Amino acid sequence: MSDTADLTVRVLDDRDIVIRTADTGFEVTYRKDGYFPMLIATDGMRDDLTPSKVKFLAQAWKAAYKTARTLGWLKS
Repeated sequence: MSDTADLTVRVLDDRDIVIRTADTGFEVTYRKDGYFPMLIATDGMRDDLTPSKVKFLAQAWKAAYKTARTLGWLKS
């Protein structure tokens, strides 16, 4: 997993962004907060962190943030 091009990004129900990578099967969901311009990870993938999970989470956050900005969910 070298960059965000290896990730699959799906938007569900106009509130969730699901990031997945096929090579490891890792998946994380970010949900937009209804009141504040922020994303919240909704699952507990942070347990038992390994270097590959940390790398995935960093890349997933970047992809989710970019997607949320494109959708107008986050405004600065």
